[in-house]
Amino acid sequence: MIRGKDFARCGITENIADVTAGCANAPKGALYLGADGRPTLAPVDRVIGDPNPRYTMSFSTGVHIGRHVTLSGLLDVRQGGDVWNGTRGILDYFGTAGETMDRTTQGKFGVNVLTDKYPVVAGPGVNTVAFSTPAEWQNWYLGNGGGFGPVGAQFIEDGSFTKLRELSLTYNLTGSIPSMAGGFSSIDIRVAGRNLHTWTNYKGLDPEANLGGSEFLTQGLDYFNNPQVRSFVLSLSFNR
Repeated sequence: MIRGKDFARCGITENIADVTAGCANAPKGALYLGADGRPTLAPVDRVIGDPNPRYTMSFSTGVHIGRHVTLSGLLDVRQGGDVWNGTRGILDYFGTAGETMDRTTQGKFGVNVLTDKYPVVAGPGVNTVAFSTPAEWQNWYLGNGGGFGPVGAQFIEDGSFTKLRELSLTYNLTGSIPSMAGGFSSIDIRVAGRNLHTWTNYKGLDPEANLGGSEFLTQGLDYFNNPQVRSFVLSLSFNR
């Protein structure tokens, strides 16, 4: 599990009297807004994400084209599994992420701020302008809204993906050429590409990348990790 801090949320942060009162009739998980239109920091850490996917599966196939050519593919699927996008958080802090370009607009939670993470808001600050100047936006990203701030839950994202893991084309060469090359019955000439494309809603480079790598049991941590390498391979197999 991934632990960290979150903003106060209805039905989850119950030990603040104002939150309990301001969340009357609000759905569980709604973001509680103070009178200034900004969220309140929850006082204690909690589980903010589960990096374990609901399921993983793969599809592989091979299609023979004529007598000598084979087209093969491997598709990997992961459904579920949260990822803490720490890279996005730090880029927000420094103002280099694309989403920080909203600094010229009026910011309202539930309208154009964190709507992907907290689409429902409650409390006295509903529909109140929280940020109206570039300086207020900057202070937000330098504080609770950025990656060096205390709130990690806002950077938890769905790590589901479908990945074209491999696509290969093999030509089986028979006849006199393999025989003259050393008495072989055939030679397989194979061209393959790996990690060719990823379909995902994750905002980082690669939801499969992990800060701990393959040496540790940690999962779901993205902090300037290198993505999976795309590679191309040419191979020859000599068959007796």
